[in-house]
Amino acid sequence: MKLQEHPPKVLSIGLDGGTFCLIDPWVKAGYLPNIARLLEQGTRAILHSVILPFTPQAWGSFMTGMNPGNHGVFGFKEMVNGSYSFQFVNNRSIKSRTLWRYLSDHEKKTIMVNIPMTYPPEPVNGILIAGMDAPGIDSDFTYPAQFKDEIFKVVGDYLIHLHVGAGYLDTDKKRRKAVTELIRMVEGREKLILYLMDNYPWDFFAVNFSAIDQVQHHFWRYMDDGGEFSEAILKIYRRVDEAIGRICSKITGETTVYVMSDHGAGPASPYVFFIDEWLRENGLLSFKNSRSTRGFARRMIKFLLTGLSRRLSSESKDVLMRWFPSIRVRSQGYIRRSLIDWSKTRAFSGEHPSTIRINLKGRDPNGVIEPDEYEALRDDLIKKMARLKHPETGECLIERVYKKEELYHGSYLQSAPDLIIHPKDFCHQIKGGPYCGKAYREAVSFKDRKEFFVNGVHRLEGIFIACGKGIKENHVISPLDITDLFPTMLYSLGMEIPRAIDGKVATAIFREDYLAAHPVRFNDCPMERGVATSGLQGNYGEEESKVIEKSLKGLGYID
Repeated sequence: MKLQEHPPKVLSIGLDGGTFCLIDPWVKAGYLPNIARLLEQGTRAILHSVILPFTPQAWGSFMTGMNPGNHGVFGFKEMVNGSYSFQFVNNRSIKSRTLWRYLSDHEKKTIMVNIPMTYPPEPVNGILIAGMDAPGIDSDFTYPAQFKDEIFKVVGDYLIHLHVGAGYLDTDKKRRKAVTELIRMVEGREKLILYLMDNYPWDFFAVNFSAIDQVQHHFWRYMDDGGEFSEAILKIYRRVDEAIGRICSKITGETTVYVMSDHGAGPASPYVFFIDEWLRENGLLSFKNSRSTRGFARRMIKFLLTGLSRRLSSESKDVLMRWFPSIRVRSQGYIRRSLIDWSKTRAFSGEHPSTIRINLKGRDPNGVIEPDEYEALRDDLIKKMARLKHPETGECLIERVYKKEELYHGSYLQSAPDLIIHPKDFCHQIKGGPYCGKAYREAVSFKDRKEFFVNGVHRLEGIFIACGKGIKENHVISPLDITDLFPTMLYSLGMEIPRAIDGKVATAIFREDYLAAHPVRFNDCPMERGVATSGLQGNYGEEESKVIEKSLKGLGYID
């Protein structure tokens, strides 16, 4: 009699910002034995992120199998309907059905830990513990809500997200503490995962280790200096590798393991491009005609965002906000936007400084560009930006400027920014401004490390490793797209693939005999979520927005 097979399972391990340019040499040196084992026993590929390769749109594509034009998220912020204001995005902003919602609807038990874009948590058939978009441990960051109490019984000092950069890592003491705290965060995450694996049933388990991305942002420039912090990034990778080994020791033969990153990482260049200054110089963006107003705003920015941020610890700034709840320590982007003369502005930076929106009549509140001028203006902007040169080498600073329809497609294409700027190798940071001091009067300026403290930035090329039943061993395939993970994980679970999604099953990772015995099956399940509320109401309250803002500033994602 043939023994009945156990139902298949999938374990997804996210190494946020993981990159093979670090993993490969460290595997060769023997520093990452557990990742090495997965590579030897499985298949690897470069995993292409979305353009732009940032957390919300990248994880949004992972969790929906859709490009941003279909899931509706294009940056850390989104425009509020009928205004020029932006609000921070979160789970409410995702317009497509998520992987865990689809699994839950098909009676699969799911557990998610620390996946970005999962706050506020949606109901699932299992447990969901939100990631970095959750505004702290005092928020309702779990589903079911009461599970939060259980977390703190298991890990008393559980951290959702460590704000290592919120106080500026400008001393060795702060840098030592940051590395220690990041390791502690990994240890707490591991402890919780092992507890969940031992005590709760699951068919699909997804976890993200965000410490890798955080350490790379702040310690990349130390890797080759031979100093105290030259191995800071390696220490985090090694600790995560240990966690991977312990987690994988819990799984059985029916489990397929996927290791992925939402984007890659690499060093930042020493130059910064101020998009708003460039637009102003080209007669496209106009500030209100008051030098004194702009000067006052610059001084306020310098005092609030530079002076206080350097002098106060993260805890002290939290106390300050609680003592003075009416004082909103606004971002530079907020102050900058309040100074714009919209009646004379033809184009402005959008959800991210690497995007441009045309101030279009009939769409924007004070639009000045006629619809029949729209294409000509976009073409002109693309040509002018192509002429931007590196101050030292003379090479082009911008790889390409895309029109939104060249990158995205789908139901929410019209919500996308009109132009998306791809800086050379994504190494040049693009910021809004205004910034203080003579050093930043040029659109392309040399960075002061004290102000532009992030020295590691995102790259388009993330990582993909698959290991398990039917997967080819010690194999390398051509690059995959991050949208391919949704259908490929469903396939490993023996499920049908919705035709509506953009991603494709990565059949190249599977043996031919396995594919023949398990043909890919499809269904016509609708993937519109139907519950998104973005643009209609605030995604966060005032206090919650402050926490999110602090986190994103600490990683260098917003001004």
